[in-house]
Amino acid sequence: MTPEQIIAAIGLLVSEPDPAFDTLRDGGFDARYPVSVEACPETTSPLDIEGHTLICGTVSVPENYDAPDGRRIPLEFALGRAHTTQPFPDAVVYLHGGPASGALGSIAAMTDVILGSQRAHRDVVSFDQRAAMLSSTTVRCSGVMAENIVGLVRSGAGKPAIEGEEVSDETVFGPCIEELYASEADLTAYNTANNARDVRAVMSALGYPEYNIFGISYGTRLALEVLRTAPDGVRAVIIDGVAPTGVKLYDDLFGPHGDALEAMFDQCAAQPACAEAYPDLRQKTADLGGKLTQTPIPAARGQIEIDATRFYNLINQRTHHSALWARDLTAYLPRMIYELSDGNAATLDWYLDTHIDPRSKEPADLLGAGAERLSDDERALALAALATAQSMQAQRKTVAAAMEQLKHDLVTGVTAVSVAEAFDQRVTEAGRDLTREALFAAAKDYARMLAGPRSKEAIAAWIDSHFIGPDQQALSAHVAAMNDADVERVFEMGATEIAPFEAAVESVMGLYIYACQEDFPYNSQDGFEAALEAFPYALAATEPMQTELRNMYATCALFEPAPRAEFHEPVRSEVPVLVAGGTNDTQTSWKWSQLAAETLPHAQLVIFPNAGHGASLYSDCGLDMNDRFILDPSAELDLSCVDALTPEFVLPDVPLR
Repeated sequence: MTPEQIIAAIGLLVSEPDPAFDTLRDGGFDARYPVSVEACPETTSPLDIEGHTLICGTVSVPENYDAPDGRRIPLEFALGRAHTTQPFPDAVVYLHGGPASGALGSIAAMTDVILGSQRAHRDVVSFDQRAAMLSSTTVRCSGVMAENIVGLVRSGAGKPAIEGEEVSDETVFGPCIEELYASEADLTAYNTANNARDVRAVMSALGYPEYNIFGISYGTRLALEVLRTAPDGVRAVIIDGVAPTGVKLYDDLFGPHGDALEAMFDQCAAQPACAEAYPDLRQKTADLGGKLTQTPIPAARGQIEIDATRFYNLINQRTHHSALWARDLTAYLPRMIYELSDGNAATLDWYLDTHIDPRSKEPADLLGAGAERLSDDERALALAALATAQSMQAQRKTVAAAMEQLKHDLVTGVTAVSVAEAFDQRVTEAGRDLTREALFAAAKDYARMLAGPRSKEAIAAWIDSHFIGPDQQALSAHVAAMNDADVERVFEMGATEIAPFEAAVESVMGLYIYACQEDFPYNSQDGFEAALEAFPYALAATEPMQTELRNMYATCALFEPAPRAEFHEPVRSEVPVLVAGGTNDTQTSWKWSQLAAETLPHAQLVIFPNAGHGASLYSDCGLDMNDRFILDPSAELDLSCVDALTPEFVLPDVPLR
């Protein structure tokens, strides 16, 4: 955050709202898909000012596009204006993964990280897809949530289950599926083809007849489906971490894990010194899973025990963009694998002890081994620069906190505690007097109340059922004093309180709604078991992952399949597409990116070494390539920076540092 950005942001705070948003406030640009402007979740960038640089709300779309006058779905969106007074007219829309994981849980991640560099020239948009997080209200199993709220809360807090309150697939997902089929929702309408129509509808409603797409993970599958089902207006597409429609994802769950290991083996073999030092790396890795399972490295050495699952969990962190500290792990893996094969954990222990976030190190430590080449004056200057950089990091956090408070005070306004807030506080106090059994019963009925009609009568009935004496009298007095806004606020606060526990269920249910209807009819547990039996790397085929997928097959058997014959056909399109993959990606194989590009005649393929899921976000090379492609999708990309990302493997006798 630069001083210029801070000054500009404060100027926006005290300025008039952006008139460019007026059309959205009046219902949007397409009467078929009405827009309703709402408050943004509190996850925006400190430099974004709601109503000035950013606006949020819902776009109403048909649940079934073949019945446009039928049931509607509100899709939650966020739109960030470009950081220029002369933006290109074609915005970039981010399509999140999952399916159903959502994007608006952190608007700042979309506006500042994933599409941050695009925002220099273009507006940026994202929305939670149908059945995803904030857009999941039309497929919510509220009854099951109410029955299991106590177990979910305790599970989320890491507390042991209480007898009769255990949360499991059987107690939650089976009854939830039954409730959804009995509801008004048409589950067959929740699929990737309708998601593709939603993309076009959202962009039309927000005023973008032409637009660009950036999709990661399931977002790549959706982007490809947009090119097939609703391609009008699509100018250019970036798909990163590709899940092609023709791949049997669930049969081949472990395939990407094997492909990532194979990429490392090939990278080592291509470096003569690595090939000489670790000649049997592939076989050593194949054997290591059995060795660590049968004979784990004991905790007696002063570290945690290392078995096959624990070691592979560390390796697998390379696929997550959030785990930046683990990015350099690849360079040490051949050495670790060879040592662990002999029962030696020296390099692994050193890595766990020392490879930490550099922001937590002292400036002198950050100079590293190259410090001996510096003169005294040069060393002093380097230390001063590093100390200043760390101070700037701390100041940035302070400024961000101050900006958030200023935004809250100036834009939202500071108000006195309402009747609703006072009621909420009094409920908390009254709850302390209840027995455990009474508290659990009150919690369940509270969740049921939140799922029902929003009224004073509902709140009063809940109070009468669970409180007596002075607590009941005080709470009833609060209810009597409530106006309509207070009643609405009580329900909003209640929904916020249980939202994290609902989200844990809804994110999984959203995945099931798509996968069980679309993918599983083309997959089979026999296919998975056969692929698992042939998989050569026991290290990667961990028991938890095997159990998770077998449970998923069992749950999907509870759905009515809703397959589409053309869904698994390769997508063909003349639209320019940048297809990216990362060699460390264990969620979507880098080989799948190559597969998707084969039927896209204007595709440019980039495989980033030592990058995981969402590979282009791991380096300036990838980010710059995305920018260049969107600026001119027809221009040939310069790939010269890609080779420099290949890891240089650490040899056996090299000092660790």
